[in-house]
Amino acid sequence: MTQTRADMAAYIKERKDCTLKDAEQSAFLAVEWLLNAVASGERVELRGFGTFSTVEQPEHRSNLGMVIPERRVVRFRPAEALRRLCGLKRK
Repeated sequence: MTQTRADMAAYIKERKDCTLKDAEQSAFLAVEWLLNAVASGERVELRGFGTFSTVEQPEHRSNLGMVIPERRVVRFRPAEALRRLCGLKRK
């Protein structure tokens, strides 16, 4: 099942005993903060969850010989706690 921002708002409402409108605003602000920070090139570390960062990927050729231009990509590295919860092994 896919979880959405609406699901996050419902969870916040249930846990914090607030209105759905306040919970939706909190969920929106949390996602907006994360997006803005990562888009501006900042490293975002959420303890117990993981780290978001951006890296420059140089121009390179694909396996088919196509040129892939230089670009900035988002990386996510899950925290050890999240790895354990999901049953993932460290690389």
